[in-house]
Amino acid sequence: MCGIVGYTGNKPALPFLLDGLEKLEYRGYDSAGVAVLGATGPAVVRSVGATKELRERIGHRPLKGTTGLGHTRWATHGIPSERNAHPHSAGPLLIVHNGIVENSRILKEELEAQGETFSSDTDTETIVRLVNRALETGGLSLSDAVRSVLHRLEGSYSFLILHSDPAHPLVAVHRGAPLVIGLCDHGLFVASDVTAFPAEVVSTVFLEPDDLLTADSSGTYEILCLSSGRKREACRIGRSRTEEHGKGDYPHYMVKEICEQPRVLAELLAGKIASGPGGLSVHLPPKVTKVLSGARRLRIVGCGTSYHAGLLGKYRIEGLAGLPVEVEIASEFRYRDPLMDPESDLLVALTQSGETADTLAAVRMAREAGVPTLALVNVPGSTIAREADAVLFLEAGPEFGVAATKTFLSQIALLTLMAIHLAPEERLREKTGHSYQDLLSEFLGLPSLLDKSLSLASSIMGMAGELASAPIVLFLGRGADFPLALEGALKFKEITYIHAEGYPGGELKHGPLALVEKGTPVISLISPDPRLLPKMVSNMQETLARGARLTGISSESAFSEMAPVVSTELSLPDCSAVFFPILSSVPLQLLAYHTACARGQNVDRPRNLAKSVTVE
Repeated sequence: MCGIVGYTGNKPALPFLLDGLEKLEYRGYDSAGVAVLGATGPAVVRSVGATKELRERIGHRPLKGTTGLGHTRWATHGIPSERNAHPHSAGPLLIVHNGIVENSRILKEELEAQGETFSSDTDTETIVRLVNRALETGGLSLSDAVRSVLHRLEGSYSFLILHSDPAHPLVAVHRGAPLVIGLCDHGLFVASDVTAFPAEVVSTVFLEPDDLLTADSSGTYEILCLSSGRKREACRIGRSRTEEHGKGDYPHYMVKEICEQPRVLAELLAGKIASGPGGLSVHLPPKVTKVLSGARRLRIVGCGTSYHAGLLGKYRIEGLAGLPVEVEIASEFRYRDPLMDPESDLLVALTQSGETADTLAAVRMAREAGVPTLALVNVPGSTIAREADAVLFLEAGPEFGVAATKTFLSQIALLTLMAIHLAPEERLREKTGHSYQDLLSEFLGLPSLLDKSLSLASSIMGMAGELASAPIVLFLGRGADFPLALEGALKFKEITYIHAEGYPGGELKHGPLALVEKGTPVISLISPDPRLLPKMVSNMQETLARGARLTGISSESAFSEMAPVVSTELSLPDCSAVFFPILSSVPLQLLAYHTACARGQNVDRPRNLAKSVTVE
C-alpha cells in the first residue's frame, strides 16, 4: 500500500527518490515525502497529495546528498496531512514505514508518560522514538538498537531507518510488508517494489520476513535472520527488462491496460497451448501439473477482483472438470478456522501483487496444515510466488492502474484453461458440445475477438454521459456471468464513486428489485448458454416493467431474442458460452472507465484505495 524507496551510494539521491516515488504512485497514496542526508545534516520535505506536489514543494531547494529515503503514504493512523506524512524523526533518526503497529497506542501512552512529545498521529513515530531511546542508552549500534525494540512491536510492518551521521549504515526490517534490495554499480536501493528501481539496477535481492538489512554507501550489505540470529546468504535475481512505465499516447494507465488485453491474452495462451503430433494440448509447468493431479477439492482464496475471478473459476472447474471447488474471501478464510484436508485439498491463491496480506496468511495456514498451494500471481519474486508450492504467472506485464483490468483477464483465462485441462473428454463434450481440440482452437482465436470488443468504446462513451448522473447502477448475470456482474459493479463503483451492485438475475425478486425505478440503469450480461438466455430475458423484463433503462451485453446472435427489452445493445462477437465472460469483461471495464472520465475522476488513483493491500 504505502511505498518505500531508499538509496545510498555515490550519486545524488534526490532524483532517484522522486523518480522511484512516482513509479510507486500506482500503489495508492495520499501524501509523500523525502529526506536527504547533506553536508549540514538531513533535509526533509513532505507534502499532501501527488508526488508532483512534492516536486513543487522541493522546487530549487538544494537537497544535496548521496543517501536518502522517500515514502508515499496511504493513511491508517491519522488523517492525510503534512504532519502525518513520512519521513518521521526522533533525535538523529529518520524513518519510513509500511504496515501497521497494532499496539502503537499503548506504546505511545507509555512513551508520553516518560516525557516524549509526538509530532504526528502515526504509529510510525512510535517506532523511531523507541529506537532513538535505545540508541541514547549508549553502547548500541543502530542495527542493535533496532533489534532491541522489535519484540515490543506487534503487527505486520516493514521500515527503513537512517541516522543523520553517514558513518552509520542504513537499516531496514522486514516484518510482513515486502522489501527488496536493488544493486547497481554506484550504490544500493531498498524499496517496497522493484518498480521503484531505475534502469541501472541489474539485480535484486528479496528480503524474507524477519530479515534485518544493514547497508552502506559502497553497496556493501548484510542480511541477518532475526529469528535465528544468523547471517543469511542473499539470493540475487537478475533483473529482466520490463515494459515502459509511461502511458504512451493514452490519457490514463487504465485505458492503456484495457487495450493491452488482446496482446496479453495472445502471449499468455502461446505459452500454455502447444501444438504437437496429437493436436493441441495444454502445457502447464510440472509443479502445477503435480499439485493439480493430486487435488480432489480446490479451495480458492482471493480479495476484491481476485475473489470474483475465483468465483468464475468455480463455475468453470466444477462445470467442466467435475471437481468440487470452494471460493472464499481471504480475509474471512483466515479467521474462520477452515477445515482443510491435506489428503484431498489444494489451496489456490489469486493475487495480482503476490503481496496481499490476507491471501498470504491463507497460503501460510494451508502450508502449516500440510495442504499444497498453487498461486496465480502477476509479480515474479513476490512473497506468495516464493512461498507457494507451485505458481502460474499471469504474464500481464506491469499494471499501474489501481483498478485491475488485464490481470483479471489473465486470471479468468488461466482458470478457464485449468478447467479444460482437468476435464475428461467425454464430460467436456457433454457440457459444452465441443471437443477438447475445438475448445483449445477457439481459445487461441479469442485475442482477435477481444480486439473487436474494444471497438465498443465509441458506443460506451455515448452511454457514459447518461450514467454519470445516475445515483445507482445495477449489474445482473446468471451462471458464470454472475461473477462478471460482481466485477462490473466493483469496477464501476471504485472509479466512478457511483453506488453499484452486482446480482444474480434470479435474485432480483428477493430484494434488489426495490431499488429499480424509472430511469434506473441496469446492465445485463446475457450468456449464449441456451439454458440461461430465456431466464435472463425474463429478469430483464421484470426491471423494464419498473421503468429501468436496460443495457444488454451479449453475443451478436443472441440479441434477436431480447430486442424488445433492451434499450442499448453492446454486441460482442459470437463465441462459446465457456469464453463469453472473457469477452464481456472488456465492455464492463470500458463502461467504468468512460463514466469515470465523464465525471472528471482520477481513474488511475481512486480515492482511499491502494493497488497492493499489504495490511489487514
